[in-house]
Amino acid sequence: FQWGEFPPEVVEELRRMLAQVGSSPLIVRSSSQLEDNFGTSFAGKYNSYFCPNQGTPHENLKALTGAIKHTYASTLKPEALLYRRSKGLQDYDERMAVLIQVAQGEKFGKYFLPHGAGVAFSRNIYRWAPQIRREDGFMRLVWGLGTRAVERVGNEYPRLVALSHPTLQPDGSCQSIRHYSQRCVDLIDLQENELKTLPIQEVLKPGYKPLRYITQLEQDGYFVIPRSRVKATDIPKLAITFEALLSRTNFPELISRLLRKLEEHYHEAVDVEFAVEIVDNYAQPAELKLSLLQCRPQSYLLDTPDVHLPAEIPSENVVFTTRFIVPRGHLKDVHYVVFVSPQAYFALPTAQARTQVGRTIGRLNEVLKGIQFICVGPGRWGTTNSDLGIFVSYADIFNASALVELSGQGIGPAPEPSLGTHFFLDLMEANLYPLAICLDQPGNVFNQAFFYDAPNVIGDWIDVSEQMADCVRVIDARAFREGYHLELVMDDEAGKAVAFFTQ
Repeated sequence: FQWGEFPPEVVEELRRMLAQVGSSPLIVRSSSQLEDNFGTSFAGKYNSYFCPNQGTPHENLKALTGAIKHTYASTLKPEALLYRRSKGLQDYDERMAVLIQVAQGEKFGKYFLPHGAGVAFSRNIYRWAPQIRREDGFMRLVWGLGTRAVERVGNEYPRLVALSHPTLQPDGSCQSIRHYSQRCVDLIDLQENELKTLPIQEVLKPGYKPLRYITQLEQDGYFVIPRSRVKATDIPKLAITFEALLSRTNFPELISRLLRKLEEHYHEAVDVEFAVEIVDNYAQPAELKLSLLQCRPQSYLLDTPDVHLPAEIPSENVVFTTRFIVPRGHLKDVHYVVFVSPQAYFALPTAQARTQVGRTIGRLNEVLKGIQFICVGPGRWGTTNSDLGIFVSYADIFNASALVELSGQGIGPAPEPSLGTHFFLDLMEANLYPLAICLDQPGNVFNQAFFYDAPNVIGDWIDVSEQMADCVRVIDARAFREGYHLELVMDDEAGKAVAFFTQ
């Protein structure tokens, strides 16, 4: 194909804008009539592009016009088209514009990045402790550009913050804090004029002014906030936790006030993208600047009346249980389970073969439309790295009722809540419950006989290769135990979800 050309008068206006902006990095973002709407967020469906803007005037103009063209072209991505079709909008005359924003952040050596960025939600749908209040919301916070806060990339863990209890972590042990911390940072390399992802130890330096607000130092088996100047030899001992920012500044209160004000005027729960700068880190408390980058109505699961687990469930009827960040919901009649065998999946010889698993699930998603089914499989679903889990998009799973991620030794990475990512918002809009089961965790149940010994009826629905049939199993729950059906009860107050057979 051949790209269209901008009219000369538009090119001239863009050239003038670049002259006015100077060498500040820019971001080109989509802005459609359907986007960020009530019930149709289109989160992540259209593309955004950073323009480092450090070249010659001609190079900067070429990069900007290219980013605008690619943003417009993203309206025709298969995922965007399928999302529109799932919402009954395939015949809607989609109108696309673009926003050109000056990127938020500061120069640090040859790099450009914000002190913190992320997404915040005025309603906390998932709680990892009973004292967390839903109405106070939560946020997903990263160091550097906020791209790592809204996507499931690599083996990455942003800081999850319950705004009612900002310093409460899902697991406060030293080992868990290290494991569930950010490993890489997205930034702009001003010298090389490009967006980069680098290990945090490569970028952090003892002279970085907000260091004590964004990191903690491991000492004698504990993490502490640095009290004096960090030495170069201490850099490998640091972890990105934002502990001091959350406990010693008014940042959580500032985010909460922002969310309350926006929710008041939207008359609806909201989610925002933001960046934060520590303007004066010597003031008590530190002076902060909060930049609001985007706001939209929050996607959430359909409201379910209080759900409680049955008093007694015979052990032989239990298919699986989990206590990992459980939502509230009840699926009363699950007909089918689409199960991806962890052993068969990770034994596939190539990344292309693993990608084909996602496409197979997409085909099942289409033929099982109107039938209640759940998906169960290893690792992080929705990740772009097939070594960490199953690469699926919204278009592959939106007809499912629940998505259960398995983890454990030799099965997949430790469960990481997708809360706040574009993938998570897709699940909310589809009213699709996300769950995770760590098979190494004592007390969790996973009925091996059901998942591995039940007949595989995938051939009744679609034609697949023998290799794919070994990997993707479709289980008819009612045929496995005649006279019984499968239910999934998710009791957020008890912090427990159970799938079980009942007559």
